[in-house]
Amino acid sequence: MSISFEFIPKTQIAFGIDRSLQIGTDVKRISGQNKAVLITDPGVMKVGLSDIIVKALEDDGVETIVFSNIQSDPTAASIDEAAELIRRSGAKCVIGLGGGSAMDVAKMASLVAGAKHPTINYALMAHPFAPKSIKSIMIPTTSGTGAEVTSTVVFSTDEKRKVWGWDADMAPELAILEPKFTVALPDFLTAATTLDALVHSIEACAGKRSNPFIEALGLQSIRLITKHFETALQNPADLEARGNLALAATLAGMAIEQGGTGIAHCIGHALGTLGRIHHGRAVSIALTAVYAWNAEEATKIHAEIARALGVKEAGLTEEELALAGADAFKKLVEKSGLKISLQDDGLSLADIDSLVEIAFSEENTPMRLNNCRVATKEEMKEFASKILTSSPVNA
Repeated sequence: MSISFEFIPKTQIAFGIDRSLQIGTDVKRISGQNKAVLITDPGVMKVGLSDIIVKALEDDGVETIVFSNIQSDPTAASIDEAAELIRRSGAKCVIGLGGGSAMDVAKMASLVAGAKHPTINYALMAHPFAPKSIKSIMIPTTSGTGAEVTSTVVFSTDEKRKVWGWDADMAPELAILEPKFTVALPDFLTAATTLDALVHSIEACAGKRSNPFIEALGLQSIRLITKHFETALQNPADLEARGNLALAATLAGMAIEQGGTGIAHCIGHALGTLGRIHHGRAVSIALTAVYAWNAEEATKIHAEIARALGVKEAGLTEEELALAGADAFKKLVEKSGLKISLQDDGLSLADIDSLVEIAFSEENTPMRLNNCRVATKEEMKEFASKILTSSPVNA
């Protein structure tokens, strides 16, 4: 084997039904304090999940302050507000409870709170963070982003550009996977977040930084999603399916933590900036458009991905198997109920140049260059044309 690499898991993972009720003990062990800031979102509060965590903390003698001014695609202003609350509280532990947005705010705010600079100061690694002094625990309520185990966050600037922040110490100290907490997720979010995890796994496995550890994580994540996705959609209360999707999302998060993402995330982030398209839906639309093009270049790994997606390989060459994965992925997207067409989102062929320009922007370049096959501007225009003229599947 000619490649060399390091693989360094950074986050302790705890999985199990009612495991989250031990959160008070976790806070005290990790931070040495009886105080925490809980960062969550209005949707999580509405269904009562935050009440469960606050009660578990207070029953164990942990003083808790709640911050919930968070929206999908969190803003730098929201992170600054959370960071100021953390500073004032003096808490040395931040808990992120929610989907990727809440967890990203929690992760970023816990680092921003260590100094007086605003969030935008750290966008795209423009400046280093102060040494980490505030610990973090994540409890995901979706099975998608994998933010509970990653060192990266995504947020929007005042100009509505989707940018990222990264630090070697940003990964949480603990991720608690609680299958019960994803049961209340609406069908659309179950579909979009699970497909986000699936795209994570596919892109990490096929990306330029992939290695046998990343493939092991990513391929198992793909198998779990393939097996349990439809069950979770049809029977949202099925805890076995929910638990396996939670594991799949975290495995995918571990894969992208080490291997990064690719062109589907490059284009998906551009769609988020241009049309405020939900992230999971955006990357699913993007991968549908580029999958076969990727498989032509990286045939061997895409054949393995196809097997994990459940493609029957009897009678197929490796090339045919790799390309068959594109159809398998598209069928999963169709079964999810997500719309491929962007017509109702106000995007059209008139937006091709803007979409390509954003895809080639500084914030999206690392994803584009990490892809198994690097797209030229002309190829990106072809993908943009395909995406912006897609027929209204499941409209």
